[in-house]
Amino acid sequence: MQNESYSSDAPVSKIDEDAFSRWSFSKRVAQVIANRQDPSSIVIGLYGAWGDGKTSVLNFIDQSLTNNEAVICIRFNPWRFGTEDQLLLGFFNQIADALDNKLTTSSDKLKDIGNKILKPVTKLANVEAVGEIVTSFISMPDIDIFKERTEKLLEESKKRVLILIDDVDRLDKTEIHTLFRLVKLTADFKYTSYILAFDKDIVSSSLQDRYSSSQGNSGEAFLEKIIQVPLNLPYIDKSTLRSFCYQGIDEALQLANIELTQEQIQRFSSNYLSAFESCISTPRKAKLYSNTLMFSLPILKGEVNPIDLMLIEGIRLFYPKLYDFIKNNQDLFAGTFISSQYGNDNANKEYIKKLIDETILNLSATEKEGIVELLKDIFPRLQAVYNNTYHSGDSLKIWEENQNICSKNYFFRYFGYSLLPNDISDTNLNLLVQDINNWQPPYSTETNPLYVALTPENADTLIQKLYKKVASLDSGGSTKMAIAITQISEKLPAENSFMWSDAYTQSTWLIADLILNISKVERVKVIKNLFNHANTIDYQTKIFRFLKHDQRDDAQLNYLSSEEMRDIGTHLARKILAEIQDKDITLDEKNPTSYIFWLLNKYINQDVVNDYIEKIIRTDDNAIYRILDNYTTTFTNLVNGIERKDDLNQNSFNYLSKHINVSIIYQAIERHYPELTRVLKNYPNIEKGENDRETPIIQQFLWWYRRDMTHRSFEFVSSKAGLISVLI
Repeated sequence: MQNESYSSDAPVSKIDEDAFSRWSFSKRVAQVIANRQDPSSIVIGLYGAWGDGKTSVLNFIDQSLTNNEAVICIRFNPWRFGTEDQLLLGFFNQIADALDNKLTTSSDKLKDIGNKILKPVTKLANVEAVGEIVTSFISMPDIDIFKERTEKLLEESKKRVLILIDDVDRLDKTEIHTLFRLVKLTADFKYTSYILAFDKDIVSSSLQDRYSSSQGNSGEAFLEKIIQVPLNLPYIDKSTLRSFCYQGIDEALQLANIELTQEQIQRFSSNYLSAFESCISTPRKAKLYSNTLMFSLPILKGEVNPIDLMLIEGIRLFYPKLYDFIKNNQDLFAGTFISSQYGNDNANKEYIKKLIDETILNLSATEKEGIVELLKDIFPRLQAVYNNTYHSGDSLKIWEENQNICSKNYFFRYFGYSLLPNDISDTNLNLLVQDINNWQPPYSTETNPLYVALTPENADTLIQKLYKKVASLDSGGSTKMAIAITQISEKLPAENSFMWSDAYTQSTWLIADLILNISKVERVKVIKNLFNHANTIDYQTKIFRFLKHDQRDDAQLNYLSSEEMRDIGTHLARKILAEIQDKDITLDEKNPTSYIFWLLNKYINQDVVNDYIEKIIRTDDNAIYRILDNYTTTFTNLVNGIERKDDLNQNSFNYLSKHINVSIIYQAIERHYPELTRVLKNYPNIEKGENDRETPIIQQFLWWYRRDMTHRSFEFVSSKAGLISVLI
């Protein structure tokens, strides 16, 4: 297996996406059409099974003719039109639009001529039988005007038209018949070529029903009358298709961060060759398999055996009847026969074999042999059924340790996904809450029940489930749980996510709810104590930020008064100030620098903030940029999770200037970055893709600072002038 970037099931259109050497074939077909001197029309049939890459080949043909001004490519998809009259109108309108756009003419537009001759179509739809509208329309005399005008324009401009028609085999029988009659009746347009892409067997069968005959091949005979050049898609050999499938599987494994051993790879490859290779006959089926694993492997990572999962998922896709039979008959597949007890249980073994044989009855002999070998591999119990080979009780322990599907304790995880990798059972949750209630002072981290129970993988689920236990806790239990969560806060994932849904932030909301359970007289004391148990300043500030005091919109009655909040805020501000005296908090991106400055400014005074800023800038002039950048907004893409920092806009500057004496930063810039202090005519935007944020962020600060100073000077002059006028 090799590494390969994941791609969807969509058709490809670029040469670097060509995994099956179809580009050269497509280019040759395009060149033959483009270099054709004969003005007569030609109809080409591009044959291939569903998912074999017909649309991709049409895309390649279209792409290879992009720079050829002698050929006008028109993509027509009949699947978009529901009725015969709509199909007819769509066909001629699309041709007219394309030619009007590509051909320069001083006379009437083809679209105008088309609109005139297409007017009777609506009337025909009301009176003609299904399938006869095309015939009636083509026989109208005005159609010759459109034809002659089209041929004349193409001849004068020395251009040809290539009409690419896709998804023919997705139409119903009547629609297929209508489309082929339309092509047949318009195929005498000069300088016009058609390529119709479809599964020949499906289309022939549909036409067979329409033109049944005693020979039984009337559908194919009808095709032969229309398709002048039948082309099959280039064959994809099994090894190429296998490599393509393995590339997708590798991507799924990488996405799940699963690394297989050489033994596991050999085990999977052996079963793939025997059971799946004959089923994966097209690129689409290969991609279907790898895409399925792309989802199932990450979901069940760590909860099941990855090879067993990959194999049972293959059975689900390619042998769905067998998959359902396995899922509904755990007792027949999981566990083992013990030779001493069941060695003579031939009747039971024959019964199991009979049931399996009935399920795979319609498979070929080779397919049956391959799938039975696979079943014996993932369900060793069947080795007793087919080979009289037994496994001891020790095997059960090994299968349990390996999380194999043949273990009864893991069997249903492969089918119902009942226990996700980040889940925790209700039984374990109740035991955990009980352990927290029994936790005793001095509340050390080593004895914290959450220290072992909580992992980054199950943190989200565990925090959510602890939420449901809040109502059942008393004051003492709530205090202990709040301390337990605070102590392990560094283990909580803190991804920037939509609406603060990460476990790190959610845990502080949980603490805020737990505090409501704590007796009123103890509440302030407990909160102050939580700050001592928090390992980071960021978590201390987050606890404080989400307290539901009486000034918040979501305030809880009798939660915390303004006086109590000031007491708590002052305590936290002084604690943080003591911690950061000999540190530069801007060096750690996890520190909420702007919020810390707000906290110190509000609960102590601005002087301590200004003094601190002057001190860290004297030590490291790069702190100027780090301070400013901390006041810019961070946006997170909800689709891919990628973060993007905003400019230092006016709102950011205004917020900064409320908590800091911005003249300190301005003067520091003059000292350390004099080359950046020149006055700019325009606001210094950060260009998309620009790696250097430092220079524009500092220039943006200078921009807003000067505007602010100008505004203040204007206000001062205005107020002074007003005062003078009053005195006069």
